[in-house]
Formats: sequence, structure tokens, C-alpha cells
Amino acid sequence: MAAPPGEYFSVGSQVSCRTCQEQRLQGEVVAFDYQSKMLALSDLPRPPKVLGLQLASKARTEKEEKLSQAYAISAGVSLEGQQLFQTIHKTIKDCKWQEKNIVVMEEVVITPPYQVENCKGKEGSALSHVRKIVEKHFRDVESQKILQRSQAQQPQKEAALSS
Repeated sequence: MAAPPGEYFSVGSQVSCRTCQEQRLQGEVVAFDYQSKMLALSDLPRPPKVLGLQLASKARTEKEEKLSQAYAISAGVSLEGQQLFQTIHKTIKDCKWQEKNIVVMEEVVITPPYQVENCKGKEGSALSHVRKIVEKHFRDVESQKILQRSQAQQPQKEAALSS
């Protein structure tokens, strides 16, 4: 269903829609880009009040994480920046976006292109810790790329040996 000109999906509204594959989706709008007509939905059901604070807190945390990811996408943050943010957030929950910059513990700012040398802040344990996380993240990413390349080359080697 096309929205009339000037109308769009506002963040927080509840929607139900059907995909071109006839799949029915329902959820809360977490992001909508009018130009690309991309809609991001949260499929997290609102927990009933009787479930207690722990489940409500978990749902709220998951929703905040999805909102943060949706913000990064809408702000034009690179995939590498989004992945680094997720890596840091696993270790340090006090992590947020400030435009395209990652702000950690209100002390460290990581600017694009999100390398170790882009970590700025007051010299000390916080900056040192964040730099170590960034270094490890990129080592892990590079290791994963090497592994994927070697796995992709394996069938070629086997084919060459069998001919």
C-alpha cells in the first residue's frame, strides 16, 4: 500500500504490512527512509506489565540496540563502523552514536574511518581499553577474511588436482 504524498511512517507507530512474497509483518517502526522507502520494524512484542522488570528491561535494551543500529544506517555510517560499534557495545554498554562518531563512556570518541588512530580522548585506562578493543576487532575481521579466502580457494585446488 502506497502512502499518499507527504505521509510516511513515524518512528514508534505500530504497523502491519504484507511483503511481495505475501508474508505478513507486524511491528513498531524504528526507522523509515522516505527517499529509499525503506522501513525498519522492531518485532519485539511489548511485554505485559505482569512479566516483571527483568523482561521489560531486556526488551527495552534490545529495542535500544535496534534503534541504535537503525540510526547508524540512516546516518550513513559504514558497515565497518556499525560492526565496530556492535563489538564495543558487547564489552562496554555505555556506547552511543553522536552523528557518525562512536562515543564510549563519554570519554572516548572514535571518528571515521574507525581505526585505532581515530580513537581520541584523555590519555588513561578508558582510552587504552577502547584502543585494545578496536585493535582486536580489526585483527578478528582480518582473520575471518583470511579464513574465508582459504575456504573459497579450497574447491579450486581440489578441482586442479583432480584434472
